Amino acid sequence: MKKTIIYLATFILVQLMAGGAASVILRLWFPTVSASSPEVIIAIIAFCSVFTAALFIALRWCPVSRNYIRTRPWATLLWSAMLGIGMVIPLTWLEEQIPESWMINLMQDEMQQMLRSTEGYFVICMLAPLMEEVVFRGAIIRALREWLQKRCSATSAQWWAICVSAVCFACAHFNPAQIPHALIVGVLLGWLFVKTGSIVPGLIIHWVNNSMAYVMANLFPTLPADAHLAEYVGGSQTAVLQAVLCSLLIALPSLYQLIRLNNKQDSRPSVIA
Repeated sequence: MKKTIIYLATFILVQLMAGGAASVILRLWFPTVSASSPEVIIAIIAFCSVFTAALFIALRWCPVSRNYIRTRPWATLLWSAMLGIGMVIPLTWLEEQIPESWMINLMQDEMQQMLRSTEGYFVICMLAPLMEEVVFRGAIIRALREWLQKRCSATSAQWWAICVSAVCFACAHFNPAQIPHALIVGVLLGWLFVKTGSIVPGLIIHWVNNSMAYVMANLFPTLPADAHLAEYVGGSQTAVLQAVLCSLLIALPSLYQLIRLNNKQDSRPSVIA
């Protein structure tokens, strides 16, 4: 547990310090640019993501190895991408069933603007997912399971580590509106990490998941950031349910294939690749 606390504290401290440092530097170099502009936010997120991932890898909190890629897990990676595509609409639909008063979005407009730029795509869909996988799967799950295995069975330790890390992952977004989606995705990514011993399959899902948000933001640029699924599919609830069903026909077989391909007792989650 000590390692987990250190990892979480380091993550939060780095986000605050690196973000603050990047903000000060940008203000000195570009005094006319607003601190809340999408460009500044993109630069700060990029700096924090790179610095955090580099720090965790350099300290070997998330060890690096080519062992997983050497096994040529192309089928797992393919089905991971398919799952990432299929899960977006059903999870969005589930979020819409939650009362709006509970879903406070602190970065709604800023996120939408970032997703409509090439730089925003690179940061939100590539750099941020890499950093989050390194921290929450590559480091935190390993530390949690190592501590829990001394106190309960291997299976219980595995699932407790997955669930606790998912809660940490969801809360780390610092945005209530993102917590339900991030919590469910965090459990899935944690399970996949434990089964494969690598962050690569989860990184594929994370990248595809975020990229789908980028695609939707650019395919429907006139829709507001808080648009519901019905507005994307023509306003009909029947069309929404059809979209959910079609997505599940992609997501559920993909999940089944991932379970089948990785149905082994326990992979040691100790490497990044």
